[in-house]
Amino acid sequence: MTVTGGYGPSDLTAYLTSSGVLDSDDARQRVWLRAFDEVPRHLFVPEHAWAQPQYDTPDHAISREHDPTNWWKAVYTNTAIITQRGEGTTDVADISAYPTSSVSSPHVVAEMLHLLDLERHHNVLEIGTGSGWTAGLLSWRLGDDQVTTIEVDKAVAAAAEENLRRIGGVVEVIVGDGQLGWPDHAPYDRVHVTCGVRDIPYAWVEQTRPGGSIVLPWMPMPGQWGMQLRLDVLDDGTAVGTFHNDCGFMMLRAQRDAWSTFPDDSADSVTTSTRTDPREAWAALNRGFGLGLAATAPHIAITSAGREVLADGSGWVMRLRDLRDDGWAIATIRPGEDTEVVQSGARQLWTQLETAFMEWLRGGRPDRSAYRMLVTPSKQDVWLT
Repeated sequence: MTVTGGYGPSDLTAYLTSSGVLDSDDARQRVWLRAFDEVPRHLFVPEHAWAQPQYDTPDHAISREHDPTNWWKAVYTNTAIITQRGEGTTDVADISAYPTSSVSSPHVVAEMLHLLDLERHHNVLEIGTGSGWTAGLLSWRLGDDQVTTIEVDKAVAAAAEENLRRIGGVVEVIVGDGQLGWPDHAPYDRVHVTCGVRDIPYAWVEQTRPGGSIVLPWMPMPGQWGMQLRLDVLDDGTAVGTFHNDCGFMMLRAQRDAWSTFPDDSADSVTTSTRTDPREAWAALNRGFGLGLAATAPHIAITSAGREVLADGSGWVMRLRDLRDDGWAIATIRPGEDTEVVQSGARQLWTQLETAFMEWLRGGRPDRSAYRMLVTPSKQDVWLT
């Protein structure tokens, strides 16, 4: 298929094969290359949007009317495209507003669809319709009557329905809270989640038949790091998962604001120092330490990390907070100095993070393949195998 602007679906399939995301010699992967070719992405991208290229090009606004070449380039390269900010209350180019809907990058879409390991008879629930593109890819693979997709935003859902109609699709688009799943069409063989999740809703496990799978972006620290998680549902009502490639997604709306506030000071705070550089722990998060931290101290969230301008100059600052209490910690390192640590709360968060980091190092820096996730009706746990 050729399209205007010098870019088209063949550019996506060429990228996915040349980058090793999909193998054209593997029949189970080759079918997705056909899907990317036959479900045109441009039919799911609005006239005006915000491009986030997944290569060395800055984020920028795109307009099919005013700059069609760059619009088509964004559509048919490995570029995530933001289609809504502030839940539709502001312009998509207003970068001060939080992104609330997008067309995900082709790279991560292909990885997660392959991770689903679909068969033609599967009944699939998608959490987070967005533009409808992945629902279109799923329906191309399985048929419209085997895909149900749910979207919390009424306007986004309406736009997705219109987009799906452009490819002749009649996928059922439900307006509702994705964390509740959709029991009407359960049990599902696969649940495909397109929004970041920290706490996995048990409803998804309940609505998946034993032997079925849930593929989701697990985002323990939103906006910082996450990875693809495949959960296999067992016959005892639990699910066990393995961790796969990196990813970054907008959070499930019900979990977006769970740790948005941060206290700056407290009368009961304690100041100490350590020779440990917090930048080492930060750099190791997506190399396995993030899972080590989740296994030993799942209540810790790193709310921000990076260089800041301070009253006495500049420094590199890591901020932590307790997701189960009001505790917090700030670790600051300045050139030529030890790390200053200020902590408050029943649990000393920096001390726990530092201990977890040393244990991870002592264990030989285990990577993500060494960890598993367990989801039960009452909890979720990460453990080192």
